[in-house]
Amino acid sequence: MTLSAALREAYASGDEEGVVIETLEVDHASLDGAIRLVRNVDGQLGEPGETLSLPVEAGGPREPHLLCAFELIAPGADSDGPTDGKIRMDNVSDLFHELLKGAIGYDAAIRVTIRFYRVLPGQIDKVAGPDDDSFSGLEMTAVELSADSAEGTIAWPDGRQQNVPSGPDAFFDRANYPALFT
Repeated sequence: MTLSAALREAYASGDEEGVVIETLEVDHASLDGAIRLVRNVDGQLGEPGETLSLPVEAGGPREPHLLCAFELIAPGADSDGPTDGKIRMDNVSDLFHELLKGAIGYDAAIRVTIRFYRVLPGQIDKVAGPDDDSFSGLEMTAVELSADSAEGTIAWPDGRQQNVPSGPDAFFDRANYPALFT
């Protein structure tokens, strides 16, 4: 069975009552703590501006997530390699204005994590952690901010500077692979 056929079968036999909750975490070295948002579709989870507590790791403590409306297109890949993703948020530009203002002068990327939680209606308190299909390690590469919305491009880090032959990001180092350096 091919992967796409297996996915179709899994989705077809899935729980019809289950709800997928999408969360977004934006973090930067200039922040005291990450900004955590939960996608609030048609007010199902509460009123905009309220918070919902969810664990960010399995068995971990519950962290507050701000309810807001956002659109998300996750990064992917095609025949030419990785493709960028997009995030668009309404009415939270004040949150991101402070983030961007604080990021000026830092040589550090704005990190983004996307998490998914599958829950049955009315059982959010039983959520023990996010699903395994979350995206972590993403970076925000471009941001546009207006009075009523914030929009950003998210992508996987540029691999050309990772796993290089030497330096602090070296994949093969002298201690673990001495035969390569003789």
